[in-house]
Amino acid sequence: LALARATGFEETLRAGVGVRFADDIPDIPVTVAWGSKDRLLIPRQGVRAKQTVTRARLVRLPGCGHVPMNDDPALVARVLLDGSR
Repeated sequence: LALARATGFEETLRAGVGVRFADDIPDIPVTVAWGSKDRLLIPRQGVRAKQTVTRARLVRLPGCGHVPMNDDPALVARVLLDGSR
């Protein structure tokens, strides 16, 4: 609810409607990180994203929900830093 009421949420939502990943993204490291307790997006959607961006790495975030940076900020930072090397 807080996210939906946040400044800029509607504009961001509208801007993302037409975005479709259809292939790999060359020369850019991509990590698909998925919270093991996400109740909004089901796990197979992470697998589907990985199948679309085949060079991406899929990382499960144990104990995290839909907003993992709130649930375990240190884990999210570590995943981001590891993926950027």
